[in-house]
Amino acid sequence: MLKKVDLFELYRKGIIKEGGHSINVPIKKANGDKYDGKTYSIPLEYLYYNNQNGRIGVALSEYENAKGTLIPEHSEEYNKIIQKILTDSDQKTKKDMNKLKRDISIKRQEEPGYVLSDGRVIDGNRRFTALRLLEQDDSILEQQYFEAVILDDLSVQNHDDQKKIKSLELQIQFGKLDKVDYNPIDRAMDAFKTVKKNNIMSAKEYAEYAGIKAVDVNKRILEAELIVEFLNFVNVDEDNFSLAKELDLDGPIQEMLPLYRKNKNSENLPQILNTLFSKIIQMRSSNEDFKSEFRQVVKDVIGTDTEQKFIEEMEEATDTIVDVLDRPKPIKNNVELFTILDGDKSTVQALSEVKVISSKYSEKAKNLKEKNIPLTLIEKAHSNIEAINKQHLINLEKKEMDRLKSRLLSLKDYIDEILLEEF
Repeated sequence: MLKKVDLFELYRKGIIKEGGHSINVPIKKANGDKYDGKTYSIPLEYLYYNNQNGRIGVALSEYENAKGTLIPEHSEEYNKIIQKILTDSDQKTKKDMNKLKRDISIKRQEEPGYVLSDGRVIDGNRRFTALRLLEQDDSILEQQYFEAVILDDLSVQNHDDQKKIKSLELQIQFGKLDKVDYNPIDRAMDAFKTVKKNNIMSAKEYAEYAGIKAVDVNKRILEAELIVEFLNFVNVDEDNFSLAKELDLDGPIQEMLPLYRKNKNSENLPQILNTLFSKIIQMRSSNEDFKSEFRQVVKDVIGTDTEQKFIEEMEEATDTIVDVLDRPKPIKNNVELFTILDGDKSTVQALSEVKVISSKYSEKAKNLKEKNIPLTLIEKAHSNIEAINKQHLINLEKKEMDRLKSRLLSLKDYIDEILLEEF
């Protein structure tokens, strides 16, 4: 039985106090009225995390993939799970959260958050976490309070309200904390889930609320689609976006976006993706930098005359990887993924072959590119000279004309030297 909370009822009972702020709420009520922006000082025990928050949703995916769906509710067990996700995911997260905890302990909570009347924290999850950490600190005796505006007429169960809540999150989070709070994969998956998967709002609306261009929203959605394709390739639940962060897929996926967009409706797309996904796995298993070989393959092999031959040579290794990862239960995280790959002799050999083949084609593409550089430069020089309007030469001063003739004669001498070379 879920614990029922009504923050306004608690306010009437004197448990919740009035806060010290009145802020301009960037959304309006369903009837068009403005929220009064009044803040309240709320004991932490009556609040709980919002699992639909973009950043929390991505981080929560690994936990739910391993242990099942986590039901948002008023329980310390639920809050502790989310708190751990928001504080212990990596060293940078721990450092940032400890800094925020110290700042709030000294300056108090300077910026109010937003909550629903049932205690769901819509905005301010990091501040809420820092306050929870302070309350759990044995050296701090005073009770902690979260100061927030209570949005009294919204529910996450209502589709129209979901849109309002999401618009508020976008305006606040992406408007102020974009570079701090959201990494590229979080941003991509949030746009994908909001626009394409859950149909909460259009790409145009998302762009307007987040203060970005619609083309950038669509780019994020494409990136998320590619991530989902990768997760399907490695037999990971497509909601387990945290694995994409663990594998740091943003860089390689960004490199693939132009070809994905170009080949989205091509029947060859599955072959292209599987081949490149095999290369990504090989890179991550050997800590190889994607900016050299992978980038060369994506830009100078795929889409050229050598593409089909490259895919054909990679096919056996790719099929081996797919077959080994094709298991009844989805893989849960990158540790399990590489434990499976490293524990099978056929995939170890396959990944070695992926490295050899991709290196060969990358080197070929590089050599071809360098081989064509002289011709490219000569053609460019020829075009530049042809572009000279001879009528303009008449107006040149003598000094400029002498300099021009000198440069032309020097250029002619260099061309003659090249022509005398034995090729």
